[in-house]
Amino acid sequence: MFYLTLILWLIFDLTTKYFANIYLEKKINLIWDFLYLELFKNPWIAFSIEIPSIILKIITISLVIAVFLYYKNERKKNELNKNILDLSFWLILAWAIWNWLERIFNSEVIDFIWVRYFSVFNIADSLIFIWAVIYLILNYKKVK
Repeated sequence: MFYLTLILWLIFDLTTKYFANIYLEKKINLIWDFLYLELFKNPWIAFSIEIPSIILKIITISLVIAVFLYYKNERKKNELNKNILDLSFWLILAWAIWNWLERIFNSEVIDFIWVRYFSVFNIADSLIFIWAVIYLILNYKKVK
């Protein structure tokens, strides 16, 4: 079920980026002066933070190792909601790898959802955020 869900969302992410690349020639206002659809080809990392390639690679490898070690340690401690915690961790990692692969093969990521005063992002970024919130909530509940 995990793999089917992941594949369907990957297809959805690719499809939305494909249509954004073709049809978003100009900005489309969705909600007041707050939420837009606009094509943005992002060569940088999250929130368009500019980091040179070698530093980005070092940070990425370090974060993956740190997150894996943290997760391995936390998993031993947390018996409550273990399946959802596992699912959220692996989906966050899968989406992060997906964005990373897109950046490697295309030298950029297609972003198209723009929240004014915040950032431009895509479906994969949204899913990383949603599953990270779920992961944090489950860990917070565990601490209480």
